[in-house]
Amino acid sequence: MRILAVYASAHGSTAEVGRYIADVLQACGIEAAATAAESAWPVEGYDAYILGSAVHNGSWLPEMATFVRRSRRVLSAKPVYLWLTCLRAIEPGGYAYVTNNYLPNLLSRTLAFRRIGIFAGKIDMTTINQDEAWTLAFRYDGSRDPFTLGGDHRDWNAIRAWSEQIADDLVPGSVPRSPDAAPS
Repeated sequence: MRILAVYASAHGSTAEVGRYIADVLQACGIEAAATAAESAWPVEGYDAYILGSAVHNGSWLPEMATFVRRSRRVLSAKPVYLWLTCLRAIEPGGYAYVTNNYLPNLLSRTLAFRRIGIFAGKIDMTTINQDEAWTLAFRYDGSRDPFTLGGDHRDWNAIRAWSEQIADDLVPGSVPRSPDAAPS
């Protein structure tokens, strides 16, 4: 089983998530690689794909849109999973907000995603400009000074659990269980 995790990352946070997902899959004994959407060519030769993008202004990044458009034929014949990193995920009701307001705009009419993960991202205020910071605050909920939104909001345990669900979907029994874990 060979899996390719493809990410579109504006400032590196989503790239870190993509590499972590590949690492989790490798720990489950699955051959996995992670690469940026703009350099993910060719895409043939994998058994499944995991796509991830930061969400900016309610949409995934242009690099992911281009990747999906160019790879649609290959992707539509294989299992495909999707994750998004979005600051809205940290607010109360944020997961539902992203699901109801952003996700419908992002879903491809020709791809069926087996599983979708929505995770908060990391905001490093030293890597974004003032216009981006104010847009971020406005898109978040507009109630906070944008410079208070900085920090690493990613839940690595949730990302690992989601990745392990994918591993178990594709290769049942591949997720290591601790000796005292109750059988499922």
